[in-house]
Amino acid sequence: MEKTAFLKKAAVFLFLLSAGFVFSQTGIKVVYYTGAEQNFAIQNSGKLYFSGDNLLVKTDASAADTSIPVSIISKIVFSNDALATQEIGANEKNIKLYPNPSSDFIRIRSVSKSLFVKIYNLSGQTVLSGTYKSDENINVSKLEKGVYLVQANGVTIKFIKK
Repeated sequence: MEKTAFLKKAAVFLFLLSAGFVFSQTGIKVVYYTGAEQNFAIQNSGKLYFSGDNLLVKTDASAADTSIPVSIISKIVFSNDALATQEIGANEKNIKLYPNPSSDFIRIRSVSKSLFVKIYNLSGQTVLSGTYKSDENINVSKLEKGVYLVQANGVTIKFIKK
């Protein structure tokens, strides 16, 4: 049972990894294990992101976050074809992660002097976190090869560890 829950959580994470928001309004339907459904209309200024074990949905810049535990989500359905694959959410802060892919270190370039960084594996677990300066080396040499989500000051970017 626990393995099934892990696989479902990983599947949801992989699906969301491949689904960022590009320009127009995006419809999202969250389907729960109980069969209940919840619909959201995400505007350009809105975002969908993870914090701990929760999926957070912000329909626009002024809306409050809706927090949903990932463990109760069966699936998430996106209603339009305007999907990106590199970034989850709008990168209005113009944050750049490089080199990507990397084996030893990554750097994050930002206009912000201080960056709060969390790196998540595809199971949703935080594997590295800390506060860094723009362009400071972040040692990722101890991470296993694979795909990760790097969240820096609210912007989430896909990272590949080689």
